[in-house]
This record gives sequence, C-alpha cells and structure tokens, in this order.
Amino acid sequence: MGVNKTFTCTILNLSFVSAVDPLLIRQELAKHNTRGDLLVAIRGNVYDVTKFLDRHPGGVDTLLLGAGRDVTPVFEMYHAFGAADAIMKKYYVGRLISNELPVFPEPTAFHKTVKTRVEGYFKDQGKDAKNRPEIWGRYLIIFGTLIASYYAQFFVPFVVERTWLQVIFAVLMGFACAQVGLNPLHDASHFSVTHNPTVWKILGATHDFFNGASYLVWMYQHMLGHHPYTNIAGADPDVSTSEPDVRRIKPNQKWFVNHINQHLFVPFLYGLLAFKVRVQDINILYFAQTNDAIRVNPITPWHTAMFWGGKAFFVWYRLILPMQYLPVKKVLILFTIADMISSYWLALTFQANHVVEEVEWPLPDENGMIQKDWAAMQVETTQDYAHDSYIWTSITGSLNYQAVHHLFPNVSQHYYPEILSIIRKTCTEFKVPYLVKDTFWEAFASHLEHLRVLGLRPKGE
Repeated sequence: MGVNKTFTCTILNLSFVSAVDPLLIRQELAKHNTRGDLLVAIRGNVYDVTKFLDRHPGGVDTLLLGAGRDVTPVFEMYHAFGAADAIMKKYYVGRLISNELPVFPEPTAFHKTVKTRVEGYFKDQGKDAKNRPEIWGRYLIIFGTLIASYYAQFFVPFVVERTWLQVIFAVLMGFACAQVGLNPLHDASHFSVTHNPTVWKILGATHDFFNGASYLVWMYQHMLGHHPYTNIAGADPDVSTSEPDVRRIKPNQKWFVNHINQHLFVPFLYGLLAFKVRVQDINILYFAQTNDAIRVNPITPWHTAMFWGGKAFFVWYRLILPMQYLPVKKVLILFTIADMISSYWLALTFQANHVVEEVEWPLPDENGMIQKDWAAMQVETTQDYAHDSYIWTSITGSLNYQAVHHLFPNVSQHYYPEILSIIRKTCTEFKVPYLVKDTFWEAFASHLEHLRVLGLRPKGE
C-alpha cells in the first residue's frame, strides 16, 4: 500500500486540505490496523507505516497498538518535537477529517518550553533518561520478596500450623504483587527502562504471570487511554463509569440515590480491583474488543500466549499448587488477603492522584476539541504528594510525582525528583497550577472529600 491507494471516505470542503490529498474518515482509518496494512494519524495527517513497522526503534508492538487510530497525543509524548518529521514525510498518504476521540490544539509555548528544558537537562548532564541502574535493584527486591513470601506461606514447615505468620507473609506477598504493577509493569508500558522493546515485553509479561492480569489490556487502558486523555469522560478508561454506577466520580456523571455517603463505603470496594480486572481482561480482548472508547486491535500470537499462559500460570501457582500442601479453606483465605492488599494499594495510589477534589475534569466542545494545551491539562488533572518522602516515592513507584510522570512518562522514574524543579519553575512561569499535598494521607483525604461532595444530592433531585 502506498500513496496511490484509493480510500473509501467522505469528502468535505475543508480549506486546509489540498485538492490532491486523499481524505479519510475515522471509520476507514480504523480498518487499517494490522501488520500488513497499518495506518496512523498525527495532527490530521495520515501515514502508511506498514513498511516501517520492523524498523521502528520503539518496536513492533507500539505501532500495532496505535494502528488505525489518531495517535497524536501519544506520538508527541514519546518523541521530541520535529524529530521524526523528515521520516514521516516519506509515509504520508492523506488527511484525516473526523475523529473518534477528543483532539487537542497545537502544542503551546508551555508544552514546548518544558519539553525542551527537560530534554536539555539530560543532554547537558550526559544522562540517558531511560537508564538508571538503581531500577534493577528495586526489581530484584520486588521479585525476591514476592517469591520468598509465597514460599513461606505454603512450603516452610514451621509456618504450616501458624496461621498468623502465614497471614503476615500473605500481606507481604500482596504488597509485592502491587509493586510488580507499579514498577516493572508500569515502567515497561511507558518504555522508560532501557531502549530494548524485548525487555519491555518481558517485564510487561510479569504482570500476566504473577498478577494474572493482562499487560496488553493495561497498555490499551493506560498508555492509549488514560495518559493521552486524563480525566476526560468518555475517553479515559480509568474514569469510565456505567449508569447507574456504584460510585460517582465525575461532575458530569448522573447522580443516583446510592451515591449518598459513598465516601463511607466505596473505598472498601477497592479491595476487589484485582478480581475485577482479571475478569474484565477477557471481556475486553475477546468480547467487547474495546476498553471504554479505546478500540482493541487484532491480537498477536505473542500476546495471545502471554495472556492465556499468564492466566493459567496464575491459577496454578496461586491456587492449585498450594492446595497440594494446605487445606483448601486456608489457601483461599491467604489468596484473598494477598489479593485485597494488592488491590487496595494499587487503587488508593491512583485515586489519590486523579480522583480528587482539586483537579480538573475537562470536556471537549461540540466539535470534539479540548480547549486547552495537552501538557497544561496533564498538570491540572493531576495531584502529587509527599515529594520529601523517600519511602513514599519508593513504595508508589515514584507516582507521588504523578504530574512529572504524565508529562514525561518515557523518563525513568528515578529521575523524577531531579527534573521536578525544572517542571515546577516552568509551570510558575506560564501560570499553570501545580497541585501537590505534603503527605499521602492529605491526598487520600482529598479523594474521600471528592467522593463525599459528588455523593450529595443535587438540587432539584
């Protein structure tokens, strides 16, 4: 497929489209989402990158995930402005004239300045933004803790008859499983650890095997959904809700009577997150084939093997094998404890960042445009906390620097404290409010207050 390909499309009278440019509507773009037929759109330009797939420095997977869609926010997150222009011109095939998700204006001076300054910092310091040796030590501690606590629960003889010790090890294992999500999984999904796509795939697969949850689904939800469209209803899967829903978290969400006093009971339900995700994975990939508004592309053999292999291994190592050594009831109790600890830690970490009283909840206008710079929106939809605490930075995977992470997800988390001052100075200069709480508990209290306020009965109801 090349520049002479004929598209099935709707022709509109748009002044910015030349008479010779093929025009493409979003429904047609969505059909070109396979290894042998791969189109992407960036800033209204459509590119046929089929022949570039195997030469893409970011690996095959990243292009296959973005295939058949407008990837503008993701592209601008992971590339320096203008860096790929010369290459992309070779693959230009036409113009996109409709969109399925919100569109952002051209990057403003704030976005360009903060990006230039941070990129300049790494260049001046001679540092590789993706490589920080400390991360491998953290991974070793996480996986070592997970394996040791698992073994201690079920196979160390002196523990077998001491339930209270087994419970302690189950709690420790649950915490370690959450750390797998916050560290190797999260780093891999943002390509922020090494420059090697194979390393990203292997680290991502640890989530499938140790947590029983899909790395591929996470990529659709987090990298293609949450990061580009943070807190935008109908585009960010992290704030997707049904009607009625057990909780009300968005100002534009319809209120129901069950939302009264939701701040008193909803946080307890976060302990079911891991179970929900594992079931939801299957529905997203094989039935709904969409995660909220983020479409799922054809699944590759690698991801099929990781998905089902991970599910099978998880059931075997967490349930079947332990049942050969301990009573079924005890295995189920220990499983539940570990799973709830993992669920609570992950849920509360993320809720304290975005689902809080102080942040923005932007909505597109009638034309699908977000009337705000993408980078400014990232800062205004995010709340940081506990910058001065090494412990909280370590046990949250540095996501207490959430705004830094959202602006520069491809930078190793170990560099967030170093570039914070650059970002905050630029925010001050451009009058972009940077939200930060002194402690995690203040941030979590803000989440509870957000739930309380949105649970109040609206006037007239």
